[in-house]
Amino acid sequence: MVVLSVFTGCGGKDRTNSDDIPEAMIRTHGDSLALDARFTGDFKHFLSVTDSLAAAGELSMIRAEGYRGVAFFQLGDIENSVACLRRVLAIENPPARDFWEYIHAGTNLVIILNSQRNYDTAMRTALRLIDMLKQVDNPLRAREMQTLYLCLGDTQMMLERHADAVKSYNEAYQWVLNTPNDPTSRPLAASFETLENIAVTHLNHQMDGAGVWVDRMDSLRAVYEKQPKADPKEVKIFRALVALHRSQVCQMRGQTADAARYYAHFAASDYGKSIEGRINGCEYLVAAHRYAEAADNYTELDRFISEWGYDYDLETIGNNLLPKLRSNFYAGRKDSALQVALQIAEVYDTALVRQKRSESAQLAAIYDTQGKERQIAEQRAQNRFVSAVSIAISFMALLALVFAFYVYRQWRITQHRNRILARQITEAVGYKDQIRELKAAPAKEESLPSAGNPHLLSEAGEVELFNSLRDLIENEQLFLQADFGRQTLIDRTGLSKERIGAAFSQGSDSLSLPAYIRELRLDYAVRMMNSQPDITVEQVSQASGFTSADTFTRNFRAKYGMTPTTYKQTIG
Repeated sequence: MVVLSVFTGCGGKDRTNSDDIPEAMIRTHGDSLALDARFTGDFKHFLSVTDSLAAAGELSMIRAEGYRGVAFFQLGDIENSVACLRRVLAIENPPARDFWEYIHAGTNLVIILNSQRNYDTAMRTALRLIDMLKQVDNPLRAREMQTLYLCLGDTQMMLERHADAVKSYNEAYQWVLNTPNDPTSRPLAASFETLENIAVTHLNHQMDGAGVWVDRMDSLRAVYEKQPKADPKEVKIFRALVALHRSQVCQMRGQTADAARYYAHFAASDYGKSIEGRINGCEYLVAAHRYAEAADNYTELDRFISEWGYDYDLETIGNNLLPKLRSNFYAGRKDSALQVALQIAEVYDTALVRQKRSESAQLAAIYDTQGKERQIAEQRAQNRFVSAVSIAISFMALLALVFAFYVYRQWRITQHRNRILARQITEAVGYKDQIRELKAAPAKEESLPSAGNPHLLSEAGEVELFNSLRDLIENEQLFLQADFGRQTLIDRTGLSKERIGAAFSQGSDSLSLPAYIRELRLDYAVRMMNSQPDITVEQVSQASGFTSADTFTRNFRAKYGMTPTTYKQTIG
């Protein structure tokens, strides 16, 4: 019994000893190589390097799977990202030297699960990691704890457990206060973002505590500004965000004059003039009935959604498209309001499927937390209301009939809109072809420097160099190569990547090389679909130089507002 007690007290040889946990993340040679690959921005390369280092034994399983999870997430492969991070969390007692990488991978998993509305698993994972960190007396835990409590509060808020969410947010704030700063001041900046997320949640739910969180944001902003390494651009953004949220708090309290004054400060800032700032400011403008200004800002919404990689789910429809519709309608812009209504009708089906999956996850969470007893009670209650349910079913059948008629009308409207849009796409590509032919003639007369003469190219001006590179790309159809990029032009011309970048940014009205190649590929795809009606979307994507049909579809929809499949069906 004594021996058993000692063994149990020690917890076994595999249990993590909190005394051995390092006070900083240990970076190995393998970590340095992997992170160098990560910060190039090429996440396929980052994934390949991680696999190679793991196979060579330079990375532990925890570090390798954590890096893979980040790489897959950045590549948009959420399923594989979650799978990698789950494999990390499947380890019961991580080695002490990998403890912080283990916790960081778990925190990333919680954030992804929250974004996927898998609230039940997110809550369980967050609570498990919090329990582990409570047993560790280490300065590194504060930053992870504030993020975990923030995610836990967001989960509870989405499950309508507001009282629990407030407690979690207050715990996050206590860890913000206990987070040690360092010479880079990044911990302070991250803590500000934590407080801003909590303030936004309170504002979205019209909660009285929103003003308190904005005050806390402002206090931390003042501390951050005094730091020697404070980023001046970040300081301006933080000031703008405080002004915006103060305007929302004042508007919520009926203090309209103060709200307008704070919003004016926000709108005059650099951040307030950016596309992100203009979209974020719309919530105040709608609340203040400044519909025309909101409608003007919402013209950038589709671009904002595309650039930030968001999807049009029910939440996005409710938070952005419906306010955009209301702004245009009350501003008297009926045609614009109709276009927004058609857009809502087009994305509603896909958003509804996502919402159903979210509801299933929420039901699972409710089932697990409330237990079998409540389920039995609900069944008994349902038996007492059989007649009421019958009436409800009849009413729902009537609503379904009305909804079916509405869907049919929307389908007819969408079909008409698609025909108009497809014709406009075809005409636009035809006009661009004519413009290219008109530009090509004077370019030949001016005898532009040849791409095969590096000496002449290096001495050419930015506009001349861009025209030469444009002719090389278009005449030899280099853009149809799936691996085409700046390196291809470097190999063909002998120019430096900086020289080529300057030619496209200064010689072409700030057009980047990737955007230019994407335009050429999309134009080529449109011409191909018109000239070869029987060709498949997969064949079009390969022939046009896109790496996959998904990439082609995503870029085609972002530019033209419809999928290639819909375009083919419409022109057919």
